[in-house]
Amino acid sequence: MTMHARVMRVELGDVDRGTSFVGDQIVPSVRQQPGIVAAYWLADRDSGDGLAVTIWESEAAMLAADEASREASRREEKDGAVESAELDLYEVIAHL
Repeated sequence: MTMHARVMRVELGDVDRGTSFVGDQIVPSVRQQPGIVAAYWLADRDSGDGLAVTIWESEAAMLAADEASREASRREEKDGAVESAELDLYEVIAHL
């Protein structure tokens, strides 16, 4: 079975609010998703650019969690923590 990655590029409206939202809301939610292997949330405080990278044990697991992730992104946008987001899905071809 091939692992898959979901990469979301975001423009943070408020890095501190975004950081709090991720820690308080997103991490606990993602931790409960079946098939999650790893997750990383990254931010450049100077530019406001951010990345959310989640690794899934299968494409099916990634897609099953996708709607919950999209809903969380919509909540972040409404809260002002995120101004915009782009989403890409990948197959993991190698890892360490």
